[in-house]
Amino acid sequence: QFSHAHGLGRVATVASILGAILSVNVMILVQLYLHNYGVVTISLLDAMTAQTIQLLKQWVQYVIVLVSFHMLEFFITALYNPSVTTADSFVVNQSVAYTTAALVSWVEFWTRIVFFPYANSPNVSRIGLVVVIGGQIVRALAMMTCGESFNHLIQQTKKDNHVLITHGIYNYLRHPSYVGFYYWSIGTQLLLGNPISFVCYAIASWLFFRRRMPYEEETLVRYFPDEYPTYVARTWSGLPFIWSDVGKIDDDSGNADHEQISFSADGFKKLS
Repeated sequence: QFSHAHGLGRVATVASILGAILSVNVMILVQLYLHNYGVVTISLLDAMTAQTIQLLKQWVQYVIVLVSFHMLEFFITALYNPSVTTADSFVVNQSVAYTTAALVSWVEFWTRIVFFPYANSPNVSRIGLVVVIGGQIVRALAMMTCGESFNHLIQQTKKDNHVLITHGIYNYLRHPSYVGFYYWSIGTQLLLGNPISFVCYAIASWLFFRRRMPYEEETLVRYFPDEYPTYVARTWSGLPFIWSDVGKIDDDSGNADHEQISFSADGFKKLS
């Protein structure tokens, strides 16, 4: 039960840890607001400046949205595509780059809270919270629309029972799961008030998707040479300054369905 990602023991362990972190931080946030409005008195907070307390609120809100993101990744997958749901569906260990970026942002925030607590804007943090929630909604809608076709792992081949998804949120955005994650990620840094990490997150994520999206779209047009160019023409990538050069690709090999390629589940759906 604990030795592999499919084991219920590992799923329960990750869920319990995330649930405990979420519960503790929700309670802390409630206490911070109650103290702020004079409902309760907390001596530890009385010794802190207003700027430090505001930063603590931002940190707790950040932890709540971070944990919520990972829990929603699992539970939406479990609800809409249970056959592929494992402990890895929490995506808490999705990549070294993701973990490193998170750690760097934490160091920046706590350096600010210790040495520069006055260098902070509550209004920027509020904007960040709105961006985070918006990004989370877009990504959740993308996962739910894909249903059984959504997978956190890159799919290597196109199956005969796959069709292009163009309804729901895909009627407007070609890569809504990527769009949702992009804005969610940069929103977390606005929420924390991290100027350096915000710029780094925005540039690094944009560069990644600038390479990823065109590559996947050129792959998709091979499989849907008639449908996909028309679909691209009436939809938006969702990210600034990322346009599509997709055009019809003549398949000299005769049958693209048997090629070995890489593309995400984003945009595909099995025929019922």
